[in-house]
Amino acid sequence: MLRATLKSLLARKIRLVLSMLAIVVGVSFVTGTLILADTLNRTFDSLSADINKNVSVAVRVVNQIDPTSDSGRPPLPASVLDTVAKVDGVRAAVGSVDGQAMLVNPRTGKPAKEGGAPGLGTNWTGGQPTASEQLAEGRAPGPGEIVVDRATARDLHLALGTRISVQIKGVPAAYTLVGTFRVAGQDSLGGAALTAFDTATAQRVLLAPGQFSSVHLAAVPGLGQQELRARVAAVLPAGDEAITGTQLAKENASAVQQAIGGFSTFLLIFAAISVFVGAFIIFNTFTMLVAQRVRELALLRAIGASRRQVQVSLQVEAALVGFAGASVGLLFGAGLAVLLRAAVGAFGVDLPSGPLVFDARTIIAAYAVGVLITSAAAFVPARKAASVPPIAAMRETYVLPTRSLRTRAVAGIALTALGVLLLVLGTASAGKSGATSVGVGAAGIFLGIATLSPLLSGPIIRVLGAPFVSLFGTTGRLGRENAMRNPRRTASTASALMIGLALVGAFSILGQSIKESVRTTAQNSLGADFFLTGQGFGQGFSGQVARDLAGKPGIEVATGLRGGLVKIGGHDAQVLAGDPAGLPRVLALKKVAGDLHALGDRTILVDDTTAADRHLTVGQKVPVAFPDGAQDLALAGTYKKSQVAGSWIISTGQLARHSTEDLDLFVLIKRADGADPAAVRAEIDKVVKPYATVEVRDQSEFVAQQEKQIDQLLGFIYVLLALAVIIALFGIVNTLALSVIERTREIGLLRAVGMSRGQMRAMVVMESTIISVFGAVLGVAVGSIFGWALTKALASQGINTFAYPVPTIVLVIIVGIVLGILAAVFPARRAARMDVLRAISAS
Repeated sequence: MLRATLKSLLARKIRLVLSMLAIVVGVSFVTGTLILADTLNRTFDSLSADINKNVSVAVRVVNQIDPTSDSGRPPLPASVLDTVAKVDGVRAAVGSVDGQAMLVNPRTGKPAKEGGAPGLGTNWTGGQPTASEQLAEGRAPGPGEIVVDRATARDLHLALGTRISVQIKGVPAAYTLVGTFRVAGQDSLGGAALTAFDTATAQRVLLAPGQFSSVHLAAVPGLGQQELRARVAAVLPAGDEAITGTQLAKENASAVQQAIGGFSTFLLIFAAISVFVGAFIIFNTFTMLVAQRVRELALLRAIGASRRQVQVSLQVEAALVGFAGASVGLLFGAGLAVLLRAAVGAFGVDLPSGPLVFDARTIIAAYAVGVLITSAAAFVPARKAASVPPIAAMRETYVLPTRSLRTRAVAGIALTALGVLLLVLGTASAGKSGATSVGVGAAGIFLGIATLSPLLSGPIIRVLGAPFVSLFGTTGRLGRENAMRNPRRTASTASALMIGLALVGAFSILGQSIKESVRTTAQNSLGADFFLTGQGFGQGFSGQVARDLAGKPGIEVATGLRGGLVKIGGHDAQVLAGDPAGLPRVLALKKVAGDLHALGDRTILVDDTTAADRHLTVGQKVPVAFPDGAQDLALAGTYKKSQVAGSWIISTGQLARHSTEDLDLFVLIKRADGADPAAVRAEIDKVVKPYATVEVRDQSEFVAQQEKQIDQLLGFIYVLLALAVIIALFGIVNTLALSVIERTREIGLLRAVGMSRGQMRAMVVMESTIISVFGAVLGVAVGSIFGWALTKALASQGINTFAYPVPTIVLVIIVGIVLGILAAVFPARRAARMDVLRAISAS
């Protein structure tokens, strides 16, 4: 039986290749994602270890919000450096200064890393026992001088001796470039523009004189990290901590791994969609192969093969196809990982060099997906094959019996009803739980509609095929009848396409709804005429900008907004901070209780929904934990829930007490009544001109920028969903190609009675197009429901407007038509070129 199975596979090479395609694409997506994640994790682990390999112990202030995060961590006084340097076993103690410093491209006047990796500043410690930096060119910096990482100097074509502007805490200052350096043997630190100053300058501009971000210690030879950490911890004042260099390296790598993990999960979701679509194709393929091999299977039964042997033979055949597809997919996955890595680099993130990592889990996942999915999809066709009676070998007209569609109808209705119920529950819930319920409900509806599709195919295809009959007469009627001939096969093929196009439609609806919500929010919830934002990843700009704009001609309000992570009631919370006088006006806050203008340095505001959930009343003390400690703030007032303001608002002064940075993320400007917008814009441009990282936009430009970001994300999602659509396209090609082989004699008879080659090609193309449009129509219907439900479920996240993108939905239908035409090219050509006499004589 094994020999017969292998001969059967090798005798049908085209079918073998077509069967493998869906598995190859799905497996390559899964393995490519895993290889990329493992490679990046291994690379950044190694880089982090190399950076901290000379650090035995690190001393820092405890971060009360997130012990492992440096964001918001208070600085150390320089006296701590003197204290720990005297500890027995410390060979060297080196103070480290870290902060934001964006290098400005001298040729363009723009930030060195526009929209990509951040700009970082530090003090030069090269040559110290704890350092990992090495000079590549030039010398160490002195007062008024800097050195930059080698990659940035190369990318910006910087020459030593050049005067360069650096935005530090948003304030520009000029320095002389005297050298370039590498970090742990790498030209770049993840693509960041890294600028190093002498220690005194770094303290003055990044922190404050006499302060360090942390202190790094090197141990004397033979002393372990844990032992030195214990000795250092014993002399530290309360609120400071000592950790080993190994722990520091793990923390730094962990932050990167979390980001990589989130990105990998995002990609794996789309990989799962591709595999799910591929399962439909495999099921369809093996169903057709079994139907075409009825006589062959019956002959096996007639010469003594048992039902079990026939079923096992086909399951082995499926497993071999899955194994071959997984092997090819594993190789393609490595290539995909390289492409994904290059795509990440295109966004400004310069990844450290390193070989691709093939972990055991990747190989296991590849063959698990390939073999298990293929075997599972072939199980039902294999059972049908085992039921072929030996007597069938004597009859050319025997076909496999099919069950009534009644069972499918009941199952499909049940799945669809369950999916609709989950959708309803999801739309009634808020936040992540609601979106999860909607996602599971959508999967239920997908399966339900796919199960029901054989019942839907007849009437829908009859309508969709009517124009072809009217335009092309008998040829069009034959194309439509061929599409209706086998409802199960047509439905399975169309369902694979339905899933991909439904998700495209759903995300289009979600994206359009987000854009409409942004536009509505900007008009109704933001009382600002101009918006100032910073360039670069998470880069703020000096609070001096808002202070300089206040009181300028034509400007009624200019207030900066900044944010911070705190703990309120033991839970992480994001607070918005702003000027108490201007904030309620530019955010159009609606008072519910108390006095919103009573916001001050010891008060806090909260939205009414959060106040009700936390049982808070005006005047009550609210314990707020900042990175440097806790403080009770009095609740001054509550406001109507606002997607822009968030749940908690404090004053800028209050946040400044717990932060060393004077950085705004936004400045909102409201012009005075009757002021000329052009004149006000000119005044703003004049103030912000020295700040290279600040961008000025009016309300329409601000909305357009947000819409552009949404479109970019949607474009990335569409590219990922395109793989699922491509798999579905292979499925249509596969179905038509096998259908042409199945109908060889019929095609010969049609040609014998006068059908031309052109008419034969047209018939196959029309059959393919009708199937594709059927899948597109189902996709649009399901995608519209999914998109509406997802929009409703995310209402609490600020998506308060439902918008239906008619042009995009029409484009989805057009894509369905184009896919049908493309899928028919090879099968139609094969059908048209058949030798008529051989076709008629085929059995």
